[in-house]
Amino acid sequence: MNEIDKSRRIEFTILKVDSIPCSLNGQKAIFTYDGNKVSDPWVLKWPMPWVDRELKKITQKYDFVSKKEKRRIYNPDEPDQWIQVLIRSYIDLTVPELIDSTAKRYPEKEALVNSTGSRRLKYKDFVKSANDLAKGLIYIGVEKDEKVAVWAVNSPEVAICEFGVSKAAGIFVPMNAYEKQINMEKLLEQSDIHTLIMQTGTKGTENIELLYKICPELCESGPGMLNSKKFPKLKNVIIISGEEYPGTYMWSEVLAQGEKSSDEILAQRQGQINIDDVAQIIHTSGSTGTPKGVMLSHSNIIENAKAMSDLMELSEKDIMCVQAPIFHCFGSIACVMAAVVGGCSMVMVNRFKTKITLSLIEKERCTVLSSVPALFISCLKDIQNEYYDISSLRTGIIAGASCLPEVIEDIKNMLGMEDLILSYGLTEASPCVTATKCYSEFEENTVGKPIPGVKVKTIDLNTKEDLPQGQNGEILVRGYNVMNGYYKMQDETDNAIDREGWFHTGDIGCLTEEGYLMIRGRCKDIIIRCGENISSNEIEGFLSTHKDVEEVHVVGIPEASSGEEIVAFIKPKGNIKLTEKQIRDYCRGKIATNKVPRYIKFVEEFQLSDTGKVLKKDLKKKALSIFGHNAAKVQVLENNL
Repeated sequence: MNEIDKSRRIEFTILKVDSIPCSLNGQKAIFTYDGNKVSDPWVLKWPMPWVDRELKKITQKYDFVSKKEKRRIYNPDEPDQWIQVLIRSYIDLTVPELIDSTAKRYPEKEALVNSTGSRRLKYKDFVKSANDLAKGLIYIGVEKDEKVAVWAVNSPEVAICEFGVSKAAGIFVPMNAYEKQINMEKLLEQSDIHTLIMQTGTKGTENIELLYKICPELCESGPGMLNSKKFPKLKNVIIISGEEYPGTYMWSEVLAQGEKSSDEILAQRQGQINIDDVAQIIHTSGSTGTPKGVMLSHSNIIENAKAMSDLMELSEKDIMCVQAPIFHCFGSIACVMAAVVGGCSMVMVNRFKTKITLSLIEKERCTVLSSVPALFISCLKDIQNEYYDISSLRTGIIAGASCLPEVIEDIKNMLGMEDLILSYGLTEASPCVTATKCYSEFEENTVGKPIPGVKVKTIDLNTKEDLPQGQNGEILVRGYNVMNGYYKMQDETDNAIDREGWFHTGDIGCLTEEGYLMIRGRCKDIIIRCGENISSNEIEGFLSTHKDVEEVHVVGIPEASSGEEIVAFIKPKGNIKLTEKQIRDYCRGKIATNKVPRYIKFVEEFQLSDTGKVLKKDLKKKALSIFGHNAAKVQVLENNL
């Protein structure tokens, strides 16, 4: 039994009894998986040893996965006696305890390597830095459950933040390193950020300049003394830099202060953390265009990371190339957290550049690479033009967008990844829902079977009734992996998670007779470009602010390398003649680069339905006919167009 499985517990709560001479309702008993009772003994008027015996039998045969179920248990000697119980199995481990455990097992194992290879931290250094950061955050006023945002590209510092913030009992809130003004203002305010840890920029100092622009009070305040009208809860800004900036702390000084602080303070703070507490808030775009903060608990995260680690068969012998951005759920949990579960080394890739990725794999002899199809397709192209020794690669996860079977086969033949895992997931599901080993269990055009502890079904879009296998409907997910909810968005949470605990994904698909899930499309108006969810409504809302734009509608079309590309249909005001360059110049610096439309088409009028609505299905067909020369071969549901 591995270290995480040793931390598993099974909790029995008695709901109802029959023919038993005393009340047991509400009593709880907690067991380890080897049958040891770790909760306090019950105080009963009459001895009933059969209850503990039967509960112990269940624990010794129970599935090694977090789940809940109800079960009736009978007294084998007197069958008229029974108890009905709620069984909850879980991993009794928090994110801070996970890194502590791994560092204790592999103190001398290399844990983190930066993108140039110039900085290398062993697990003992990794956990010390996380401890120092946590104590430093506590020193500057971070309390339990306060939000600490991290605005940076992949680096050892971001991984340290992921665990250090949790150790301070704060909530880790990763933000898109390339985010621009409009969304950053929304995110800082909406997420109640208390402390912001950031790089000065991805190319230079553009991010700190943007922060000074949206929060001018920072320039005039001392470190930790920010008083902003727009962001009243934001108190601290920490810069991952060797240079000083007005109103901010330097990364090194926060860690130095933490090193001076007592370990007892950290132990007390970690002791306040419960596995059901929110550990991370990761933002995802919804159909409304407003970013939603997905709240994920320690329990959500660790069980899902364990599932991914087990599928890839990760161990301390592996070296993971962390190319997926840590500001996404895929990078944060399926990569970094899964690597720590397995005791892997992590090599941080700080840019979505194929040549950088391939060079690092060759140099560091990486064995694991997980990313979106666009990255793998680019790798396939580049290795045909330039030689890289990537023979060390063996496994990884491909997810975030649909992928053609021939691409899967090319990854095996050309990249040598014999143990590739194809997965489907969502931020709201921590993220993995289904998975399959591409070459031993793969069924063409599917994304695998539900992982242990997760259930999937489809429902009719109109009647909401469950559908049989083979029929397309909305995909619903239930299990330990479903989020706690959207931060400060109770109505959206209630709409997404029904009373029975099913999360409504907004994706269209069906289950095969063998239990594999097929993805057919989306009922949400979301474009997935290079693995990132992009709201067409958000882009429409922004472009509508241009003084010469009367109306705009945005659709996505399939594209071979990126998965989908953005097409904007724009109706200018009056007789004004707009150009594509004018629209792109207007976007620059105001919305994220990946949200700028790849294709722009100016129109005089939009065709309307009988009810006066723009027919987006017709716009999508029109976009395909005009710009679809790079389109990937996809299947499109008629009722989803």
